[in-house]
Amino acid sequence: MANTNDVIVLDAEKYPQVAVWGEKLGTQLGLEYFHLADEYFDYIPQHINHLRIDSKTATFGHKYWGEYRSQQSEYGENEEGTTQKDKVDVDREIVTNYTIPFMKAVLRLKVQEVYEKRYNTLRTKYSVLEDATWGDQLAESQAYLQDDTTAVSLIDRLASIRGLTTSEFAAKVIEKQKEWKGKLFDLAVGEQTVIGKLNDCVNMADMNVFLEDYFGLAMPGELCLDYNRCELNGDGLIVRKEPLVYGLKF
Repeated sequence: MANTNDVIVLDAEKYPQVAVWGEKLGTQLGLEYFHLADEYFDYIPQHINHLRIDSKTATFGHKYWGEYRSQQSEYGENEEGTTQKDKVDVDREIVTNYTIPFMKAVLRLKVQEVYEKRYNTLRTKYSVLEDATWGDQLAESQAYLQDDTTAVSLIDRLASIRGLTTSEFAAKVIEKQKEWKGKLFDLAVGEQTVIGKLNDCVNMADMNVFLEDYFGLAMPGELCLDYNRCELNGDGLIVRKEPLVYGLKF
């Protein structure tokens, strides 16, 4: 009997307990999805990024992920117990109503995961104590540069340790703040740029182009021909005009 529980999508390495509670449906791009009973969703820690998707959407999303063809191969057994392959029509209405929304949701989460990792990497360049006192350093630096008679108990001591005047140290803090904000804003803009391209996709062809352009996953051969990224060689085989670079491209 088909599992009708809602589906959770997440990086299971961050919370492996979900694999114990749930029934695995599939995986894409390092994210896994499991059917999960209602009561378990309440136990997912708030800091774990995840999606909750209804069973029908997730099932069709998994089944037809990236499916551009009008027919899909399905395998089964005949009366003699021999494995046989059949061609089954792909319902484009199902793809439009369920698969594409599922793909967009999963890919959006994946993009967010990538940028969250980059943000955390950026933060690791600073110590815990430096991070904890940064607001104070910045406030004192701004106040001191406006009025050098302002009492600044923190940056005065830090400047002395580094052999700088308080003014020199305050100027460095302001410069570091600008540098940090620049990198942070670049990450925010980068994330929203990729998600914007994803949101612009309206059909499965668009989705496959997005997967190739941003995740380095090759689009189907016929689609590759349509986009002039492939050609037919002398043997009538579809070959790429330029080698595909695999992996993240953002």
